[in-house]
Amino acid sequence: MAAPAGAADVGSRATWLSPEHNAAAFQGMEELFPSRRVQAGPQALPLSVAPRSIAPTYRFEGRTLGLDDFIARNHVSGLLVLKGQDILLERYALGADPDTRFVSFSMGKSVVSTLVGLALADGKIVSLKDPVAKYLPEVKGGAYETASIEDVLNMSSGTSFQEAYAEAGSGIVRFIGVFSANQGGLYDFARQIPSARPPGQIFNYASADTEVLGMLVRRAVGEPLADYLSRKVWAPMGAEADARWMLDAPGAAGQEVAAGGVLARLRDYGRFGLLFARGGELDGRRIVPADWSVEAVRPHRPNLAPGKLGGRSQLGYGYQWWLAPDRPGREGLFMAIGIHGQYILVDRKRDLVIVKTAAWPTASAPALAEETFAFFDGVIDAVDREAAR
Repeated sequence: MAAPAGAADVGSRATWLSPEHNAAAFQGMEELFPSRRVQAGPQALPLSVAPRSIAPTYRFEGRTLGLDDFIARNHVSGLLVLKGQDILLERYALGADPDTRFVSFSMGKSVVSTLVGLALADGKIVSLKDPVAKYLPEVKGGAYETASIEDVLNMSSGTSFQEAYAEAGSGIVRFIGVFSANQGGLYDFARQIPSARPPGQIFNYASADTEVLGMLVRRAVGEPLADYLSRKVWAPMGAEADARWMLDAPGAAGQEVAAGGVLARLRDYGRFGLLFARGGELDGRRIVPADWSVEAVRPHRPNLAPGKLGGRSQLGYGYQWWLAPDRPGREGLFMAIGIHGQYILVDRKRDLVIVKTAAWPTASAPALAEETFAFFDGVIDAVDREAAR
């Protein structure tokens, strides 16, 4: 598909991740790769612009900075703050607008987790303790042969896959190569990776795990992920527009990229966050089971609690959701996070959702991540000040 005249250059399948092209590519993935429709319903959940917007400031590296500073410094393309159904802040940059469909990257892992929970509630998955091989017998001989569904949800499958974006030949670099070639086989690549250790012992963040979960849901429910997402979440929650889900190959043979291929509007990412802020219920309608909305966002083993994952991270991990450490006034926060600066932060206590899309020059950028968390603190402070007026 050719880009329209005057459109930003999304690059090619070989260059779309480069800093020269990624801002446009992350907003124009449909020009580069095939995708499947995630149909919205007839009625959108209304969101209204609040009478007063917020003007957050934040402290970072000894300085007080403002909203425009953050947007410029953090390569932000979209920013949305919802207090319930009220829009407290909405900004677009880098050529984006309200109709833009932004790529989720690994924020989509939290979407796949939700589909696992719904398949469980529908009786299509019997138990999270079931071995993956019960539903996907072809995984025998690889890392997933003895892993349970819960092990995989917890990123504790035992796979030797490494999420090392800067290391040539790592699992994720080869994974992206298979996807970018777009000739299919992404799931087969993921399931055949050998084991490094027994499942359930060590947290090892691996996009291969989510790819296996995606195929498990497809097999269990008997329909494409895009259709199941539309029927169970996108239409019921009142999305304002169709989403798309990128495929690993064109046509009916293509499978949705479970590890991070959702394409959606900023406000619809906000609605998805609000669904979890409100315990799986929106506008009086139960969409996600109440117990799943709790279980998905808590650690299920001591080594998955905030500060226990290893390395520099102070975060914890639930069922494909990141868990923030509790601090005074910041209890129970959880996030969907994607490479290059994609975030959905959920604060149930405040009925608050922050969505940020971005085009960081590199997949991982610790300083930009630290600044993002500082900005989120500033947003929460601004919301509290407004509530106290």
